[in-house]
Amino acid sequence: MISESFKLARERLFKKLQSAAVLNPDIEREIVEVYQGRGKRALEAIKGRRVIRRGQRWFVRGKNDEYEVVKNFCTCSDYVMNISTGKAGVDMCYHALAKNICQALNSYYVVEPE
Repeated sequence: MISESFKLARERLFKKLQSAAVLNPDIEREIVEVYQGRGKRALEAIKGRRVIRRGQRWFVRGKNDEYEVVKNFCTCSDYVMNISTGKAGVDMCYHALAKNICQALNSYYVVEPE
């Protein structure tokens, strides 16, 4: 179950992302505070240039595979086992978080042909 305090923190975070237009140490710290380990892994994916946009579709290269992300939904097992069931206490796996950060900033992703 996602708490109200998490929802508020997430909302503040994404407002800051949209107004900042770049990743900076304060925003990176807040991403990790709100999303914990998933936030850290999302930042690693972004910095590792593993967030890919092909046409209108988004993909994130994970440790073992490439996952498609649509809005906050992902094809990874973390999404299926923990996010969709409410066990994680957050609304996105790190793949979806990385994609949404890049989308909010309109930057930091790789564009590939479809």
